[in-house]
Amino acid sequence: MNKIRVSVVGASGYTGLELVKILLRHPHVEITNLAVRSDIGTSFSELFPALKGRCDLKCSAIDVSKIADESDVIFFGLPHKTSMDIIPKFLDFSKNIIDLSADYRLNNEETYKQAYGINHSNKGNLSGFVYGLPEFNREKIRQTNTVANPGCFPTGIELALMPALQSGLIKTDSILVDSKTGISGGGKTPKPAFHFPECNENVAAYKVASHQHEPEIEQELSKMAGKSVDIVFVPHLVPMTRGIYNTIYTELTGPLTVGDLQELYQNSYKNEPFVRVMEKGK
Repeated sequence: MNKIRVSVVGASGYTGLELVKILLRHPHVEITNLAVRSDIGTSFSELFPALKGRCDLKCSAIDVSKIADESDVIFFGLPHKTSMDIIPKFLDFSKNIIDLSADYRLNNEETYKQAYGINHSNKGNLSGFVYGLPEFNREKIRQTNTVANPGCFPTGIELALMPALQSGLIKTDSILVDSKTGISGGGKTPKPAFHFPECNENVAAYKVASHQHEPEIEQELSKMAGKSVDIVFVPHLVPMTRGIYNTIYTELTGPLTVGDLQELYQNSYKNEPFVRVMEKGK
């Protein structure tokens, strides 16, 4: 079969790097463009020496026509608030677009403004993007060519709660999420809060009651439950490079055994390759 031609716009950040690693392992993918806003002309393996010999493609400028012409799928790894200014230039080419930023996850422009502190510059296309959680939206993803990839916290939290919400087993107004995250989630640009002396041997709650992912989580959980869902979300920064660990507390709507809950989750995710349900007590 012909390989799928893939370009990555905004390839030089941590998100872009992880995406390129995944694409390199895909047997049916050919990476055709790694577009960046800086480091133009530098080979990708020079930016990330661990990929020397695996991805020596030179980083290029964001040339809309060239990228569209040489791609079947275009990923956008640009920062939030930037993606929405670049993506509209590609929409007329009818390519498959997957945005890894937060710019098209929220359905409501006012909610976006409250979460990210800026007016959305492409609000007319907010409703056109499908939320890319395949375990919940697989059929919609198949039928669209514009996908908004879920955020890091939202992915884990939504998957953890989806079977229980869809089965009506938990109350929707008493969900408490205690999350621990590594420092790479803050992005590649240096920030004092993610500086080694600040993070090492330390744990700190941050953005309590104001984290930008909370509206996204509540939006998608409400769709799963078929009614409004409110959560208390407390993220913590811990001294590890990557990863998220969520502990979620809820109230049941009625009697439920651990065995019944275990069976529900095993059945819900038995055919999902990206979700693994652990044995009871592990």
